[in-house]
Amino acid sequence: MENTWETIKKNCVDQFEKRLEFFIGKLKKIRSDRISLETIRGLKINYQGEKKPIKIIANLRISPNHELVIQAFEPNLTSLISKAVLDEQLGYKQEKISKDEVIFTLLPMTGEMRKKLIKDVKEIIEEGKKFFRLIHQDIKSALKKDKNLSQDQKKNYEKQGDKLFKDYQDRFAVAWEKKIKELSS
Repeated sequence: MENTWETIKKNCVDQFEKRLEFFIGKLKKIRSDRISLETIRGLKINYQGEKKPIKIIANLRISPNHELVIQAFEPNLTSLISKAVLDEQLGYKQEKISKDEVIFTLLPMTGEMRKKLIKDVKEIIEEGKKFFRLIHQDIKSALKKDKNLSQDQKKNYEKQGDKLFKDYQDRFAVAWEKKIKELSS
């Protein structure tokens, strides 16, 4: 039978992993000076009466000329795709549209746009830190409630929980520092 600490640890690691993945995903969706497929992968297109992710109805790639190329699986979708990408105001400019392909370039970022995006990143950072603290508090609370553990065991496990918390916080910090550096340069 698994001991209580192992169960608590496993649950918290699962939560930390999910939250880390979620917040890193949010950071990747924020544009920088380079075209990133992450910024539009989740974009929804009205197709056959329902909203579908763009990756289901088109192939996405970055050309050797650093252009975003979206190749529709059906020729009649290019205008829908083009409209959806431009409506999202992600900083893309349509360069060319053909019956099965739309090509976009990235508009240069203005100082005002950089400030807004850095502000968005900082909001994601604060939100992420808050969730990591909540998970950390859950660890401490679960250990306090456990009557089967001695005080020494609780202190030992709490230290392990603190280390887990710090490890995930550090991994998150690496991701957001990288994003802020991208936006600042």
